[in-house]
Amino acid sequence: MLVLLIKPKRSFTNIAIVDLSVLLDGRIYDVINTRFLNFDLIIPSFVIDELKNITKSLNHTQRATANKSLATIDMLKKLSLTNINILKTKLSNKEDYVSKIVNIAKAKKAQIITKNFEVYKFTSLNKIPVLNFNDLEASLYPIFLPGQSAYVYLIKDGMQYNQAIGYFDEKTTIVVKDGKNYIGKNVQIVITSSMVTPNGRLVFGKVLKVIQ
Repeated sequence: MLVLLIKPKRSFTNIAIVDLSVLLDGRIYDVINTRFLNFDLIIPSFVIDELKNITKSLNHTQRATANKSLATIDMLKKLSLTNINILKTKLSNKEDYVSKIVNIAKAKKAQIITKNFEVYKFTSLNKIPVLNFNDLEASLYPIFLPGQSAYVYLIKDGMQYNQAIGYFDEKTTIVVKDGKNYIGKNVQIVITSSMVTPNGRLVFGKVLKVIQ
């Protein structure tokens, strides 16, 4: 019996638009270079214009971030794993940033890579494939299972009675039950639960013993 395999027609190309939020984040080069994403990239020229405007900011941190983002674009251009297309287009007075990004994606049948919640929400409503960089980041957080032990330095009160707060890293907050008396100390905790939030991972636990 002859079986014909018909490949479904793709409605979107293997092209992705990189928005301002992802360029400011700066890690898109590493993600492409390690082959976790395999797209040809479009960067709208108005995004680059905005980065150049930020380099003129009075805020030193913002200037440094924007300059690093522009350097990232130059690095991507030299990367053989992807093609970069700088799309010459400007925002008109009648267009907002989010709508412009979405309209370009529709015209180019491209996907969107973003960390911007408004872009993500509007893109999803328009049924355009979107890769949320925050989701990728969250999927790579360390796994904390109930019953595991961990070590943390407690630095401040928690939001609820007698809690204490510590951090594993800038994206992982540790909430320790009955930990207030151990603030300023290193403790070993047993993990009771964990959850991922838009701002990072929350890990809950209770003190097993004081290390210092």
